[in-house]
Order: sequence, then C-alpha cells, then structure tokens
Amino acid sequence: MLQRGRQLCRDHRQFVLLSVLFVAFRLMTLLLYRPGGFIADYSDYNTSYLPFAQWSDRGLYPFVHYWLEWPPLFSWLVVIVYRLSLQFPPWTDPRLWYNTLLGLSLLPFEIGNLVVIYLIGLRLHDQAKAFMCAVIYACLFAPLYVWSGWNDSMPLFFLLLGLYLLLRNKGIAAGVMTGLGFWVKVMPILLVPVGLRVLAGLRRKVAFFVATCATLTLIALPFLVINGGFLWAFFANMLGRSSWETVWALLDGYYSYGIVSADRMTVPTDFSTHPSSVPWLAITVVFALILLWLYTRRLDYGDDLGAVALTGLTVSLFTLYSKGYSPQFIMQLIPFAVLLLPNLRGVAYIILLDIINFLEATVYFIMLPQEQWLFVAAVLSRTLLIMALSAEYGLILFQARSPRIARIRRRAFVGLLIFLAVAGCLLTYPLGRAYRSSRYARDEYRPVMELLQTQSRPGQAGLILTDQALYQRFYPFLTGHIALYLSPDGERLSAMTMAHNELWLFEEDAQTAELHAWLDEHTERIEVYEFDFGDLYRYHVREEQ
Repeated sequence: MLQRGRQLCRDHRQFVLLSVLFVAFRLMTLLLYRPGGFIADYSDYNTSYLPFAQWSDRGLYPFVHYWLEWPPLFSWLVVIVYRLSLQFPPWTDPRLWYNTLLGLSLLPFEIGNLVVIYLIGLRLHDQAKAFMCAVIYACLFAPLYVWSGWNDSMPLFFLLLGLYLLLRNKGIAAGVMTGLGFWVKVMPILLVPVGLRVLAGLRRKVAFFVATCATLTLIALPFLVINGGFLWAFFANMLGRSSWETVWALLDGYYSYGIVSADRMTVPTDFSTHPSSVPWLAITVVFALILLWLYTRRLDYGDDLGAVALTGLTVSLFTLYSKGYSPQFIMQLIPFAVLLLPNLRGVAYIILLDIINFLEATVYFIMLPQEQWLFVAAVLSRTLLIMALSAEYGLILFQARSPRIARIRRRAFVGLLIFLAVAGCLLTYPLGRAYRSSRYARDEYRPVMELLQTQSRPGQAGLILTDQALYQRFYPFLTGHIALYLSPDGERLSAMTMAHNELWLFEEDAQTAELHAWLDEHTERIEVYEFDFGDLYRYHVREEQ
C-alpha cells in the first residue's frame, strides 16, 4: 500500500505540490486573516454559530432543547468544537480557540473539495486539464473566504464526493454520502434524482436510493426519539420561511437578508417574516415540469461529462427556484463551472458572481443599506449569470457542439460581459455618490462642516486642523470649497494670510497656545462656535497682511 501511495504521488506530483500549498495557505489564513477585512468583522462562525453553541454553557443542546435552521450533524459539530475550545485558556480575543478549532474541523472538507474536483476532472479530461481544474479552484478567492467564515465547504464535499461515487457506479457509497450531506446542509439531496438517472442498471439505482433513505433515517432516529418536534421544526422552517435575496424576494418587496424569527425553544407554526404574493404552487409546478422533462430525455450517461452537466444544471435550476439565496451559496455553483468550463469563460462567470456577492453582501447590506436599487441590480445580475450557466450546462448535456451553436454561445457570452461591464460603469457614479452621502450623513463632525460650507466663501478661506485624523475626516467633504492645512508653521501661516482673506481653526482638545498667539497677533478673531466635541474659531485676515 505504501508503494502504491508513492506511485500515486509520482504520477500526480504536480497536484501533490498544489495540495501542499493549498493546505499551508489555508492554515496560515485561519490564524492570521479576518473575514470582512477593514469594512466589517463578521462571519457566521461568530454571528450565527457561536451564540447557539454557547447555550451549551447552560446545558442546552441542539435538537434536544431547541431547534435550528441548520441540520443536526453540523449543529452538533459546532457545539463539540465550542466545548473543546473551552479547554484552552482564552486569548485577549476570546474567539481565538473556537474560530481556530472550527476552521480546522472544516479544513478536511475544504481539502477534500480540491481532491474530489481533481478526481472528477480526471474522469472528464486528460491529466493536464484535470490539474487545471484543481488550479482554478485553488486560486479562487471565494472558496477561501467562505471556508473562513461559513460552513458551506462541508456540504459541498458530500455533494462532490457523492457525485464522484456515482460516476464510478458506487451506488451504495454515493447514497451514504448523500444522506450524510443532507444532515449537514440539505443541498446534497439533489444527488437523488441525478443518481436515479445516471446509475447503470436497476439494481444500482435501487441500492443507491435505499442507502440514501437508510442513512437519512438512521441519523434522524435519535433526534426523533429525543424530541421529534424540533426535527419537524427544522423541516417546517425550510418550507415556511419567507423569501430573501432572490427575484422572488424582489416580487415580495423584501430587500433584506434571510431571517429566522420563530422561537427556537418551541415548535412554531409560523416561520414567515414578511407577507408574500408570489404564487409558489404555480412556480413549483413549472420547475417540476422542467426537471421532469430534463430527466426523461434519452441521453447517454455512460459519458461522465453528461452526468456532471446534469448535476450542475440541477443545482443551478434549484438555486433559481429556491426562495432564498445567501452569498455563501456561491460555493454550490463554483465546482461545476470549474469542471465543465475549465477556461477563461468559466473563470469569468465565477469572478462575476464573486463581484456581485461583494456588492450585495458587503456594499449593500453593510455600507449602503438604504440603496435598494443596488440590491435589485445585484439580484437580477446574479440571476442572469446563473441562467447563463444553466444554458452552458444544458448545451454540454445535450452535446450541442455544432459550429453555429458554438458561435452563438460565444457571442452571447461576449454580449453578457459587455452588458455587465457597461452596467457596472454606469453604476460607479451613483454608487460613489451614495457612499459619499451616506458617510456625510453619519459623520459626527457634519455640523462643523455644514457651518463651514454655509459661512465661508468657496475658494477664499482656509481651515487649520491640528489633528491628522480630523484632517482625513474633513478633507473629502470640504476640499474644493475651503483649503485645508494640517498644523502649519509660522512660514506657512504667513503664506496663508496672503492667499486667504479668512481663516478658520478647529480644535477638538485643548488649545494650541503658540498657534492661537500667532493668529491673535496677525489676524482678527471674529467669532467662536462651540460644539460638544470641539471649538471652531473664525479669523479675519487684516488688510495690512
């Protein structure tokens, strides 16, 4: 076995090298990087998972004493990690050990995603192209970012591993992975219709289905026995939640993220957070008919490319159908673009989705939550991209490879890029203006700036500031109206009296005696405006100056 391992390493030495770099990169990221950057410090590790894990301090455990929107397997993993983190003396930031251990517990699944993408790539392409699939995934920012703050790399692993096992006609093992993945985060259950369609022979199909059902049942059984009502609440929440961050949410007039407002300590009957006018029954029927048509086509699934395309198309259509979308769901879209489009076009799709995620999750929700037009633009753009990916996968599935179709696809992709690029350029100005207005409205020094703008003549006055931070705060809003100077010396002060007929001085703390003495000697103080956070002095430059 050792000899076989050495041979595998020799045969795939480039991938082994990539894997080592991949793991080292993520380990150092876990210790030295913070999701959210300087915009905000946030991730589900701390804002969503940690609060319920801390309930264990009071003897409360998931699906025993309360229900959650996450399935039991992942919920219990978080609690176990938190209990282990308590064994370490806390650092100055008490999240250190919990975050590190949770990231380490999810790291094997993220590594597994890279490995399985490579293995599936080997079944679809030659070794060089399979390696390129792995390189693309390893170099993408989104998987790293999502793994560092959310759990979506874990269910993705079960989805990909289940798919790989289906490609190898391992129905029972694929069924076990599908069942386990469902109790981590639902999405891997989409492998059920795929497996029933692509597996060869009735016996394998039955074995796959039975293995999936058996795994689902065995994991659910203890929780059903302990408190079946809480497990039912998990399912009821999935079915009864209101829409969020999708075209369906736009139709409902809802412009925020997904919220679970129902009481987790009881079994609620209503899980909605806002009213809906969307005809869900009709929409469900339409998507069901699309999938029924798709799964009844006579296609040759002996070709692994068709099976992967069918899975990618299923995931994309389900994402379009789903009531809700959260930015971390990009993880369920990335692997299929990597595997089926291991080229510049596939990378472009992923990067565009990542940019839209940034605009939606960071710029809109955190920086500019009042700019609903930005939310609408992001949701519609993302929906358009997922529809384009669905079309790409459909063409691969149905082996539409004629020169005419290839030409139309190429032109459509270029047209989509041009449209999004032009839209992005057109949005730059209103986005910048909205950011500027938002920061100005929230700035505590706005009364000072407003007074300066109304009481001084544009281009004829100078403002003296003695604090570097205040200079940076005032500069974006006052430059062009009034000249700003930071702690000028006597020579510069003399030059200022030659250039301006009026000088202003704002000080937050105690007076700078030398500066005031010079101004009192060479100018005439007109007025002092007092604010809670400092004083604003107005000086008239004497004519003899």
